[in-house]
Amino acid sequence: MTSKNKLLTILSDAEQFALYGLPDFDDGQRLQYLSLSEAELALASSRPGLHAQVYCTLQIGYFKAKHAFFRFAWDDIQDDSSFVLSRYFNGSTFEPHTITKHEYFTQRALIAELFAYQLWSVDFLQQLQQQVDQIVRRDVTPGFIVVELIAYFNEHKIVRPGYTTLQTLISEALSAERQRLGNLLAGVLDEAAKNALAQLLVRDDTLSELAALKQDAKDFGWRQMAREREKRAKLELLYRIAKALLPKLAISQQNLHYYADLAIFYTVYDLRRLKSEQTHLYLLCYAWQRYRQLTDNLVDASGYHMKQFEDESKVRTNKHFVAEQVRRQQETPQVGRLLLLFVDERVPDAMPFGDVRQRAFKIMTQDALETASQRLSVKPESMLALRWQAVDGLAERIKRHLRPLYGVLDFCGVTPDNPWLAALAWVKGVFAKQQRLSQRPLAECPEPTLPKRLRPYLLTFDADGKPTGVHADRYEFWLYRQLQKRLKSGEIYLDDSLQHRCFTDELVSLEEKADVLSQMDIPWLRQPIDAQLDALTAELHEQWQAFNRELSLGKLKHLDYNSETKKLSLHRQKADNDDAHEGAFYGQLSFCDVADVFRFVNEQCQFLSALTPLQPRYAKQIADPDSLMAVIIAQAMNYGNLVMAGTSDISYHVLEATYQQYLRQASLQAANDQISNAIADLSVFPYYTFDLDVLYGSVDGQKLGVERPTIKARHSRKYFGRGKGVVAYTLLCNHVPLQGWLIGAHEFEAHHVFDIWYRNTSDIVPAVITGDMHSVNKANFAILYCFGRRFEPRFTDLDERLKDLYCADDPALYENCLVRPVGQIDRQAIIDEKANIDRIIATLGLKDMTQGTLIRKLCTYTQPNPTRRAFFELDKLIRSVYTLRYLRDPQLQRNVHRSQNRIESYHQLRSAIAQVGGKKELTGRTDIEIEISNQCARLIANAIIYYNSAILSRLVVKYEATGNTKALALIKKMSPAAWRHIHLNGHYKFRGDGQVIDLDAIIAGLEVR
Repeated sequence: MTSKNKLLTILSDAEQFALYGLPDFDDGQRLQYLSLSEAELALASSRPGLHAQVYCTLQIGYFKAKHAFFRFAWDDIQDDSSFVLSRYFNGSTFEPHTITKHEYFTQRALIAELFAYQLWSVDFLQQLQQQVDQIVRRDVTPGFIVVELIAYFNEHKIVRPGYTTLQTLISEALSAERQRLGNLLAGVLDEAAKNALAQLLVRDDTLSELAALKQDAKDFGWRQMAREREKRAKLELLYRIAKALLPKLAISQQNLHYYADLAIFYTVYDLRRLKSEQTHLYLLCYAWQRYRQLTDNLVDASGYHMKQFEDESKVRTNKHFVAEQVRRQQETPQVGRLLLLFVDERVPDAMPFGDVRQRAFKIMTQDALETASQRLSVKPESMLALRWQAVDGLAERIKRHLRPLYGVLDFCGVTPDNPWLAALAWVKGVFAKQQRLSQRPLAECPEPTLPKRLRPYLLTFDADGKPTGVHADRYEFWLYRQLQKRLKSGEIYLDDSLQHRCFTDELVSLEEKADVLSQMDIPWLRQPIDAQLDALTAELHEQWQAFNRELSLGKLKHLDYNSETKKLSLHRQKADNDDAHEGAFYGQLSFCDVADVFRFVNEQCQFLSALTPLQPRYAKQIADPDSLMAVIIAQAMNYGNLVMAGTSDISYHVLEATYQQYLRQASLQAANDQISNAIADLSVFPYYTFDLDVLYGSVDGQKLGVERPTIKARHSRKYFGRGKGVVAYTLLCNHVPLQGWLIGAHEFEAHHVFDIWYRNTSDIVPAVITGDMHSVNKANFAILYCFGRRFEPRFTDLDERLKDLYCADDPALYENCLVRPVGQIDRQAIIDEKANIDRIIATLGLKDMTQGTLIRKLCTYTQPNPTRRAFFELDKLIRSVYTLRYLRDPQLQRNVHRSQNRIESYHQLRSAIAQVGGKKELTGRTDIEIEISNQCARLIANAIIYYNSAILSRLVVKYEATGNTKALALIKKMSPAAWRHIHLNGHYKFRGDGQVIDLDAIIAGLEVR
């Protein structure tokens, strides 16, 4: 089904075959789709002649599988036709006559009518064109448009048109969108704006201005942040232009970031070759996004340095305080001996004072006595005073690192007349006049920023004790500290930012997005609030009653309850001894090179076809599979292209050119998706599912070092020693890593649980998400519930979980329970804020912002907000239901534990891949390159998992045919995340065919025992 036309390629070869290729049933699928109901069999039997009846039966089965019709020859479907003949026409003599066109089209019409589908016709074009136009406004990537159209066809029960029709339709829609944007830009961009955009592409000596803007900071040091401020200043004019123009273009956030990414990946030469309107669009979107990224970098730098200063001031204070206490302790015995001189009866009253003083100097020297006397004559300094003295010692560094950052950031306040913003404006004005804060009258400083308890430390006083002005260095530090604190709480924000905008400004308008939201499958938005809360309340009450009854009767054997201490603990479950079986099984396999595994998996899945070059239109280039494999392995295994060139048969310049043209996050994600979808089609995949009714997915992060520091990379002595690193956050389902990206080591993993599930682009969609305690926050239970999914984390400390158990009705009803709820859910608060909760859910569903950012704000803001409180109440309700289910059901606990254990096994494979190059690191100079390295490693892991799953699938077919249930049970426990039989290191040979992997030969010598 490979398309050779010159239209836009909207699907890979594998995806085309999945939609339009003739179904290739295995025995289980044959039984599922070719088993006809009475109405279906009656339709097939009504056709004239046995060959037409068999043909109709097959068309019915194929339609149920793919909702499409096919023209096929009898030689193409011999196994399927044999199945149909033996099942429905046993004993009949079959002659494989060719089906006439009239019979074929008649069968199509009758089958479509039977299943209440409409056949495709040109009458749908106008309606479909409107649908495509709406989709394109949301996301211009062809893959997304196709997925949305397929969902539209299925929802409206329309037989989808041919691939060429979809190509033409989507190509025309994308061209129309480009034309629309081009016309708007041509009309609104003046010459000054065009010249400013053209200036980005002018090459000076070595780097164009655009290339310089793309450079990422390596750390939060003063020089790096100075460069970030310079880049931000250069972009300010273009950013203001983009900020004014982009709303007029009606571009979604998804498309805006997509166009900005194109400006990143295209070279300056490529951008010059594009149409001017297209280049202007990409550069405007890039200016908008990059300016906000730079703002966030400056904010992150201010937070980083503030934490450093606070930690250092604490250390200095504690050190000074301890030293003072030690000195006092050392002097105390000597001072005591001196005081005894005054009560010593052996010292006569007539003794001259000089003699007494000489005796005193024998106890303590004159200098030591004078120092001790001065110290004892004054009140010891408090910890607070010592803390401010430590701040004095940091003053110069504060001016160097923090003052320039706060000087360029434009904060806004949730409430008008915010005193802290007024203080910042005053400070900026003073510094602009080259003056010190202490030179200005105290009356100019906003009074609310000077708390009474700190006035002695923040102000200066005259001889009479009257305040004369502010203590410049201390007040500046105090102001920056409070601004940082209020930024985290949501009291102040930045408009020109990606992560620090006002929370309410992030939320979409339900009225404006009503049409789009009506097409999305978000259960929370489709059901009445009262009905949902009634169901949850009733379930929670039933769970409480059942839990108390079973605990009282001692039926919960997996729990230990101490009636005296009121504590609950969990029996440690006995671990399965699966490692020995896995080791024995994989030990039978002969060793093979990772390049051969890669080549074999590509032959099966064609995943390298997803790695398309990002070049201007009409520039076509066929990827070299050997070079692609080599460059992917080089990034995944921490070699880099230079080292790989020395240890393989491909030269450095070929590797570097391949890397620049083909490796992008989007294309690597598509390649991973093709392997993931192929694993799901293998016979062994259902055996990986330990609950036939529910598909479990798990999330977790893995710490990985970085070869070169970036802003995202942070220190962690425990994991990275003296280096820096990031966290590879992954969504795994049935051993398959569906999605993954990098987050900072300082970020909270729970903020990304929904995001990583919702942005999963593979065909495998888990219904339940598990995680460890790092995945739990105050919103994830509610968010996933609203989208029709379940969040089921693995609990460790049960006593802590009892503190999160609430009831929905009167707490007095549970007074006699062994375990009582800690409070009551405020149902009315949820009902009152239904409209605003809908806005949160709609914003998450539309991807109008990074979900991690929205959830972080929702969970960490401390300002009083009824919407935030209502959302947390909903989360308490759903969490309480799950907690009680978790306590009552040992099988649920086992499922959750097994799900999390699988991602730990994947992490071991991922770690082995990363350490081939020497260290457990990711290679790359920028955040984008490090992310590419991570995606390449996930691709290698996915290929290994596919290879092992393919072997296990052959065994499944073999043992299912012989009815060996014991072997099948052992296969079910096998993990495909194994690599002991694969050479990950050595001299790589990519040119040539390598060692051809023959699964039949491998299976012939394998036994499961």
